[in-house]
Amino acid sequence: MKTIRTTLMVTALALLCMAAGDGKFMRWVSPDHFDAKAIMGDPPAADSDEHRGEIAIMQYLQNHRTKEEIARCVSEEEVTVFAFSTVLGDMFHAENYPLTAALMKEVYDQTRSVSAAGKDIWKRPRPAIENANIKPCVKPEKSYSYPSGHATRGVVWATLLAEIYPDKKDELMARGLQIGSDRSLAGMHWPSDVAAGQKLGVAVVEQLLKDDDFKAQFAKVKDELLAVHH
Repeated sequence: MKTIRTTLMVTALALLCMAAGDGKFMRWVSPDHFDAKAIMGDPPAADSDEHRGEIAIMQYLQNHRTKEEIARCVSEEEVTVFAFSTVLGDMFHAENYPLTAALMKEVYDQTRSVSAAGKDIWKRPRPAIENANIKPCVKPEKSYSYPSGHATRGVVWATLLAEIYPDKKDELMARGLQIGSDRSLAGMHWPSDVAAGQKLGVAVVEQLLKDDDFKAQFAKVKDELLAVHH
């Protein structure tokens, strides 16, 4: 009973710190750090053969996705780093790792600002907005499509976790890439949106791992995870 009470107290304190966390973390990455066009290039033109091929891919995925795949896509709508519990096990949940939850949420927010800035450059319509035959299996979003923020964050989180669990690198990277590709499967992103987001994710994590403050914060997360989750 004492152990349970202690765990709840630690978790509650951590959540309070997170709730009061405006300004808790430094800015490690921002759109100014990146040349989006150099990293990702332009999306396929709407009248190109490549884009017509993307429409065909989206319709194929729509017609062949399974109930299990749809459920996974729905579970990833508001995705967090704890989607990697499929690789790291049932213990990998926010309540068990408050430092990890707080840091990875900040990584989410800062990475999202970078991918959102890219969307504003190209203003590419979402698949279902451009083509009425494409029917998403998840809730629609009004933001632009290129690049995929999910794809960016999937690569960032997977790469950071692989720094902690190098023996699971292949599985973690596969899961991170799946978070991106599931957005095409779900009908929310063109395949080229996903590919661009994954390129951006590589650049973001490289920038994160250059930042001394981020590395200091990340070392605490590594200690937290490895103290319980080997």
